Amino acid sequence: MSRRSLAITCFAAALLSTKAFAIFVDGHGYYAVRGESRTKPENIPGASASQTIDQFFRLDTELRVNDKASAIIEFKIFDDERESYMGDRATPQPCPSGAASNVANASNPGATCPITQQNSVSPHYEPLQPKITKAYIKYSMDYCLLTLGRRGRNWGMGIFLDDGTKPFDTDASVFDGVTCDINIQKSQTLGFSVGYDKISETGGRILSNNPKAGEAVQRYGATNNGDDLDQLFMTIEYNDHQANAGKGFAKQIGIYFADIVGGDNTKTDIKIADLYLNFLINNLVWKNEVYFRLGKSADPSFALLGGVRTRTEEEGKVMNDVQSIALAGSLEYYLMRSGAYTGPKEYNQGNAISQSLFFNYAYAPGDKDGYQDEYPANDPGASTKRDKRAAAVSFSGNFKPALLLFNGRRNNDDRRIDGVYDPYHVMNATIYSLGYRYKSIESGDFEIKAVTASLNEAMPTDLKADPVKRVGSYGTSLGVELDLSYSKKLNKEFDFGIAGGIGIPGDAQRTQEKKAVADLMLQGFAAFHF
Repeated sequence: MSRRSLAITCFAAALLSTKAFAIFVDGHGYYAVRGESRTKPENIPGASASQTIDQFFRLDTELRVNDKASAIIEFKIFDDERESYMGDRATPQPCPSGAASNVANASNPGATCPITQQNSVSPHYEPLQPKITKAYIKYSMDYCLLTLGRRGRNWGMGIFLDDGTKPFDTDASVFDGVTCDINIQKSQTLGFSVGYDKISETGGRILSNNPKAGEAVQRYGATNNGDDLDQLFMTIEYNDHQANAGKGFAKQIGIYFADIVGGDNTKTDIKIADLYLNFLINNLVWKNEVYFRLGKSADPSFALLGGVRTRTEEEGKVMNDVQSIALAGSLEYYLMRSGAYTGPKEYNQGNAISQSLFFNYAYAPGDKDGYQDEYPANDPGASTKRDKRAAAVSFSGNFKPALLLFNGRRNNDDRRIDGVYDPYHVMNATIYSLGYRYKSIESGDFEIKAVTASLNEAMPTDLKADPVKRVGSYGTSLGVELDLSYSKKLNKEFDFGIAGGIGIPGDAQRTQEKKAVADLMLQGFAAFHF
């Protein structure tokens, strides 16, 4: 055998005897844009109109090592998706040479005067920075699908937990920890999951007053167990919708339990239960989600829900009672259904058509103590007028019952009142909507609905005479709204739509002597899925 043949033989043998490793890489996500125009975003006479184009981007990347293990990383590129505008954030330009007083020199070495206004002829935007919003590992075992890392969580109709993976979502329920989804059988109607979340390893100062000079502050971090926040949770769900497909009755019943415990810093002990019901009875679909919260906590975040923060260590920790109940639901009755999907629904192929009437409702409790100052500013020694109870519940920012109501822009946030009103989250409100929906694979989807909302907790009578008027000063009605929308999905990769709404504000929206004025919205969107 020649040396060349021997070398080739040895090389081939080495290849055959070496184990081969491969990593499968997959990705999916979307890029979406939404143009919007509002005539009176704050319902205030004389307020300027608002025109914006929002953009949204999300990429899920999966690295699969084998049939059992994979790593998932979610990328986004906008810091604040409530303000991810096209044309935003210009790169600062240098100081003009003629601005002598601002030019750096020997006597004034630190002077700068950058121009932050965008160059109208040659724009330069700040570079987009990708950021990792979720990162976790999935590993499949015989009786458990293990998920470890920073992962999202969905439940029910999304009033409490929503992982923010849909286009135009601006909020996300994300937790660090581990989850075990228990596998009982190949085709199962009953499912269980258990898990642990590390909500906080490093806490911070919870006092409402500013630290005094020389005041000792405890060291927070991994060596201090008093600032930890931990959560244990489990879910139980029965779902026979697939098993009973085509039959007259199907049901989905699930409950989510969570126990949140904190150390000496926040003294948190909170129990959460979230019940979800979804019944299909012939042509009627009835969904409900009921959220229960029990316990006590010194977490300062509950001041935003009508509670009160600890003022000084000497006065002792303020423990807010956080007991509350919230709910949301929908009834949809199908007037007609015909045709069918061809293949998986996400490909939007076939000739399916449906018409339905729907009725939606939501109740989010409030806390009228939020109208009171947390502590009197002019009397440092006076006690709080709040009752150390945080009864309000703030829904997820992705739960949107209407185009205008509870869908405010950032410049509306100054209207927020602790436990009483939030322009972007459903809180302290009862909402009803009634509408008609037409869905067709070939023609697109059309929807029209009327929405009404009111505050549950009214402003105390003794505060209505205050010269500074706030939401709720003149009444509890938030007004009525009429929304229309049309959307069309061309295929799995692209969908678009238009929408419009007019909101007639109620007395609760009035914050001036003049009455609040109507707000008109026009909106168009397009989403590219990949």
